[in-house]
Amino acid sequence: MQLVELTPKDPDVVNVFADIDRLINSLYPVATAQSLKLEELSKDNVYAIGLKNEDGIIACGAIVKQNDGALYGEIRRLYVKPSYRGRGFSRRIMQNLLHYAGETKIPLIRLETGPKQTESISLYEDLGFARCESFGSYQDNPQSVFMELALSPEPE
Repeated sequence: MQLVELTPKDPDVVNVFADIDRLINSLYPVATAQSLKLEELSKDNVYAIGLKNEDGIIACGAIVKQNDGALYGEIRRLYVKPSYRGRGFSRRIMQNLLHYAGETKIPLIRLETGPKQTESISLYEDLGFARCESFGSYQDNPQSVFMELALSPEPE
């Protein structure tokens, strides 16, 4: 298994994004979906990674640098294929994304998830995230849970 950067033309990335969309659309009204689009993977402000094996991309996640008056990174597309869940892959992806954020001096990490994704919420809380108000272009709605984590600045 190897850690790879996600690119929009990779068939394995196209397939895993389709899996994510099917899952989210089965859980929540389509109108609430604000997923990172395939073509956005090429943007300079997006760092997207996946774990890949003979089955393709089995886990993935991205961090998108935002500057909405203050610099922050937003976690997007965190996903593990159902047959690979429970093995710590989402934690591995998140730790890599948080390391990237620290290396690139992103001081705050935010995310939006849904209330039905209790395992994800538990992971985020375990990693130190706390619930917060809506941010960016998101609006408060009962299908969204907003969380954030302030990263400690490195001593100089």
